[in-house]
Amino acid sequence: MSRALNFYENEITNYKDKLKILNNIINIISTIRLVIIILIISSAYYFYKKENILFLIGSVIIGFLLFIVVAVFHNKKIKERNESKLYISINGKGINRINGRFKEEEDKGEEFLNDKHPFTSDLDVFGRNSLFQMINSTKTKFGREKLRDILSLKEIPSKEKIINRQEAIKELGNKVKWRQELEVKSTFKKSGLRDISDLLEWAESQKEIKPIFKIVPYIFIFITMVSIILVAARILPITYLILVFMINYLVVKTLTKDLSQVISLFNNHKKDIEAYTNLLDLIDKEDFKAELLKGLKLKLRSNNSSAIKEMKALKSLVDWLGDSSGNAYYLILNVTLLSDIFILRNLEEWRNLNGNKLKEWLEIMGEFEALSSISNLSFDFEDWCYPKIYDEDGLEGIEVAHPMLGDKAVSNNFNLNSKNGISRKVALITGSNMSGKSTFLRTIGVNLLLSYIGAPVCAKEFSCSIFSIYTCMRTKDNLEESISSFYAEILRIKILIEAAKNGEKVFFLLDEIFKGTNSRDRHEGAKVLINQLVDNGAMGLVSTHDLELCELEETRKWLKNYNFQEYYEDDKIKFDYTLREGKSKTQNAVHLMKLAGINFENK
Repeated sequence: MSRALNFYENEITNYKDKLKILNNIINIISTIRLVIIILIISSAYYFYKKENILFLIGSVIIGFLLFIVVAVFHNKKIKERNESKLYISINGKGINRINGRFKEEEDKGEEFLNDKHPFTSDLDVFGRNSLFQMINSTKTKFGREKLRDILSLKEIPSKEKIINRQEAIKELGNKVKWRQELEVKSTFKKSGLRDISDLLEWAESQKEIKPIFKIVPYIFIFITMVSIILVAARILPITYLILVFMINYLVVKTLTKDLSQVISLFNNHKKDIEAYTNLLDLIDKEDFKAELLKGLKLKLRSNNSSAIKEMKALKSLVDWLGDSSGNAYYLILNVTLLSDIFILRNLEEWRNLNGNKLKEWLEIMGEFEALSSISNLSFDFEDWCYPKIYDEDGLEGIEVAHPMLGDKAVSNNFNLNSKNGISRKVALITGSNMSGKSTFLRTIGVNLLLSYIGAPVCAKEFSCSIFSIYTCMRTKDNLEESISSFYAEILRIKILIEAAKNGEKVFFLLDEIFKGTNSRDRHEGAKVLINQLVDNGAMGLVSTHDLELCELEETRKWLKNYNFQEYYEDDKIKFDYTLREGKSKTQNAVHLMKLAGINFENK
């Protein structure tokens, strides 16, 4: 059993045992709460009958205080139970990743699907059965979007950046309990996935605090305190104090006419701010060794300002807003100490000090989430390797397999590089239907992507240089734009050619190129395209049923033929998915047609 699988199973067992204990405690406390309520009612009724008002009030107060203490403890245990359930779920997801059952996860990142992206659709980066579905553990909008950007290669990384990210992912991979706590603390009814643009807009639209907010409250507080003293000394009638309170209330409402909008804004995002504060607190408390992680953490502590300190201050203000609105004691504080004015002023001061930093803090938090998601691969698959990054053009892999096929994956050796004075640029892959050509193209593509994001790859050894990945594999009709599948393929090829002409280092993956046209045009078009791409410095793989293309190997030393084969047992077609050198010598189309019921004897 692997290290990761053993860890996940032990954690699930431990949390299930803890869950049983917590359920028993919660049931007992629920009974105690009910007993306390019955005792409060009984004692109140008893002392009422005895006409002992003092004991009646005392028993009710003591009873309610006891009830509050028990209720707080009860809520704490319920929270622990909910967290235990989350930990069980998280560790279960880890087991699903290892066993290839990650397809059961609900979050597929389908909102990130983009057929116009150079490779994400063809390589199953987002959507059903995707890389995102396999690794994602982000729970905030910022984490999801950062993971999307990384997996989409929004920015082609340098060799130094890849190495730094590898170091960070290795470290985070070993911090599995910290990563799980990060996920648990950010899980709060999915509110973290909501749009918070209105909160960021508030934060970034800074306003100067009016002098009236700094002077008026203290004047009226002074008048109120003096009035209370004079009323207590019976120098002024109590009606005067009531008048002062009424004036104070009008002053508060006048000066805080925008407060209702602010209260609505923060009540809407209270859980978001709580989760962001929890995540930043975990990041702030953790010690990191990797330069990338240390650099990110340092950005949260700049210019004598601490992100976690300021976020806790904002959370306190938001908690006060949420807890105080509508309460009787809040009204008393408002008419005596003008508390709304001070809340609004404190929020304005916080905004002026930190508003332009909030988005950056949350983006850094999101990057930690995204890197933690990627590091799931580091912990779960200890037999995978971290790739070496070439300075010269090339790609080489030993026992390379598709990362998302689990136990079904078949590994192969493959290389495109310079050896014995020959520089290989293109691998032409032939083979019968369902033999594994398309899967192999995706195997190379996904492992290249993993290499560039700093993750381990599904191989014993893997080396590559840095390319821009372009694919043309799953072209389809677009009825809304009146585009046929062949024309859709042409449009993708056009993007690929332009990228190569513009000086990008292109690595292409072309599956059944020009399959939507006649055999003559397909052959001629494919031959010219491959030559043109190589002339512009591109490298890549092409799968085809056109065996005549294999003749290019005789005149183009930069091209090498590979193939996949099938075999038959008891008249049943089978595949070993093993990559072999040379062109294909087998075919199975006629056999498959016969299985469909087509009778070739009557031709």
